[in-house]
Amino acid sequence: MNNLLEIKREVMALPLQARAELAEYLLASLGDLAGQENEALWIEEAERRYQAYLNGEVSARAAAEVLHDARELLG
Repeated sequence: MNNLLEIKREVMALPLQARAELAEYLLASLGDLAGQENEALWIEEAERRYQAYLNGEVSARAAAEVLHDARELLG
């Protein structure tokens, strides 16, 4: 995990354009995941978020409220 923190620090020191190119490369690499692996990762993330909600770590809002606020922000 220390390696990951070190990499993050190094990446944040890069110029904006280099970080953007790296981000594009990393996102493209995720497209190579097998369908089942990708689905499993999304399920894991959904379960993590649901547990955070149940534990009171995050709050929830009605979708209609969120959409209304988004429309207001977009003008």
